[in-house]
Amino acid sequence: MSVTNRTYGRFLVTYYSEPVPASKLVDKIMKAPAFLNEGRGGIRIVEVAGRKLVCRQYLHGGLFRAFTRDLFFSANRSAREVEILLHLRERGFPVITPFATITESCTLAKRLYLVTVLEEQAASLLEYLKHSDAKARMRAIKRFAELLWRLEEAGVYHPDLHLRNVVLTAAGEMLFLDLDKAARKPIDREDVESMLWRLARFVEKMQRLGELTADDREKLLFLRTYERLSKRSMIDEMQKKMKKKGFLHRLGWFFESLFYGRPEQPN
Repeated sequence: MSVTNRTYGRFLVTYYSEPVPASKLVDKIMKAPAFLNEGRGGIRIVEVAGRKLVCRQYLHGGLFRAFTRDLFFSANRSAREVEILLHLRERGFPVITPFATITESCTLAKRLYLVTVLEEQAASLLEYLKHSDAKARMRAIKRFAELLWRLEEAGVYHPDLHLRNVVLTAAGEMLFLDLDKAARKPIDREDVESMLWRLARFVEKMQRLGELTADDREKLLFLRTYERLSKRSMIDEMQKKMKKKGFLHRLGWFFESLFYGRPEQPN
């Protein structure tokens, strides 16, 4: 895939698809309203030269995000995510299509943006599960487990995988949206457990907030599907750690609420 760089004022635009004028792309993105309920920093949707695109700005997370917010010392974070997206696409794994990255130079740091092709009429896996019947839910849960196994096969560790950064398209295809913080590496049992606990934490939180109902049968289908494909026994080990993990998750939310008043919503 050819990569094209264009500059526009303090902005460097790196294209991974057929370029559009950098001035039009940047101006439209900077003027577009942000949908703040979509992810930590929100997203912007624009149309440029007949292309419908989504822009996500990179923000820091964690306890110190109020201080560092949107400033980075290099463009490594956006470049790394695009590299992982392209790696997965080459292997036929269903992810969004990267269109460009934008690096905005500030006085001592940079602001970073990822632009991807808009998947119209797509719904997050969380919304899909909320509004689907039992049979459709089971199919989606099984498919999600299969894709998690394929992610491991592709050598990608995703520490922040949850039901909002996976969508179902109008054609019924499941796509992974957000590979920020993911890394290419050999996946071991500890990595798998970490990803599964992240999912369990998200599901537990959504249940507590009344955003999702998930019964034990659905959770077991997910784990058993993954066990069958990976040939790893995960259920017994996770059950042994359940009480300890549940306590640690509640403790983490408590400390975060001391700083920010409410838990950070997963993006």
